[in-house]
Amino acid sequence: MNEKEQVRAAVDTWMTSLDKGDLEGVLGCCHEDIIMANGGSPTATGIATMRERYAPRIAQFAITSGWDEETLIVQGDMAVVVGRYTVAMSPKAGGDDMNIAGRVALTYVRDRDGAWKIIADVDNT
Repeated sequence: MNEKEQVRAAVDTWMTSLDKGDLEGVLGCCHEDIIMANGGSPTATGIATMRERYAPRIAQFAITSGWDEETLIVQGDMAVVVGRYTVAMSPKAGGDDMNIAGRVALTYVRDRDGAWKIIADVDNT
């Protein structure tokens, strides 16, 4: 598998983990120093903050996500992937669904073991 395919597989692992409600799988896709600059939220850093943000969402909602890659660039141990995403969130306790869509730029770095991890998640929901 070439580097671009590895990064695409990392994106797929993120999406699959999110859709399965697998918080540890989602967090496992991220660098410990992740930066999150997401629309409507203050910029935040670190895996502990990521856990605080995602744990309630995963607990409260059944999630179905979609992804359409627009650009992927790999330079050494860093990669940037830009695309459009959709997220449908259905409350597990019942109620109205929430649908979110936007564009995102994800920066990945290769860790010591060679795995691609998200170091920056920037979107414009």
